[in-house]
Amino acid sequence: MKLRLFYNSAVIATILSYLLIFIGGLVRVSGAGMGCPSWPKCGEGWIPPTNVDINQINTTLAWIEFTNRMFGVILGISIIILNVIAIFYFRKNHNLLFYSILSLIFVIINGLLGGALVWFELNPYIKTAHMLFALILVSILSYICIKSYKMLNSNLFKGLTSNLVLLKSLIFLWILIVIEILLGTGLRTNIELIVIENPLFSKSDQLDALPYYKYMHSIVGFALLFFSIYVNYSLRNHSLLLAKQIGYFITGMVVLQIFLGEMMIFFDLPQLTRLFHTWGSSWLVGVIIILYNCIKNE
Repeated sequence: MKLRLFYNSAVIATILSYLLIFIGGLVRVSGAGMGCPSWPKCGEGWIPPTNVDINQINTTLAWIEFTNRMFGVILGISIIILNVIAIFYFRKNHNLLFYSILSLIFVIINGLLGGALVWFELNPYIKTAHMLFALILVSILSYICIKSYKMLNSNLFKGLTSNLVLLKSLIFLWILIVIEILLGTGLRTNIELIVIENPLFSKSDQLDALPYYKYMHSIVGFALLFFSIYVNYSLRNHSLLLAKQIGYFITGMVVLQIFLGEMMIFFDLPQLTRLFHTWGSSWLVGVIIILYNCIKNE
């Protein structure tokens, strides 16, 4: 019962963290990053105005940014609850306790980075750090989920043998997807700056003006595809059905993200496409952690 409560709390916190990444992406594509021009307040008050005030705050953008902040608070509360359960019931399980506390540290740091983004007017380096910490946070929460799930369903994971090459490939796959997301974040920041400086540039002009590492984004994307196919091939005879299903999901998501990425290069797709492209990629970060721990013999 106590372990089930802990597991459910971890799942809720993980879902909330992914929802927060989605809302953060919505803030990005809508240009609402400075919708609330101060932090932690929104303008002169704690709540955005309901109509245009004397400071000429765009209420729509302010409420999008405010929603992002409120989801951050809700996520923080859910992780505090997770830590309370861990401290009360799992003090002797150093693994669960350590990663629960680590998740709390990361959510606090990322909240402060969100404030720093406003203080430093969307500094691109802080923006990248903010995304990186969000990805590490979902990785930690995903680890807590699969660890507690394995404890609840220990019979499913009995007798598994670890494939060290496959485990190392999954670690490399995780590193690649994080690099790919950060590269994409950097490219989007550069495109936004190019559009501001050269509003008359066409789509092709914008792409030509991007720095050399624009090619790295595509190269890493196809490297992800190669390794995800290898992971699926390695899992073909695995006894755990869940591991095979997760492997298929990873490859399918990689193919979808490559397709969306290439479509965005050649066609003027809606901004929401970019949002789902980033959000879908972030799913892979946690799912790879889950697969790694599914097939790891402990």
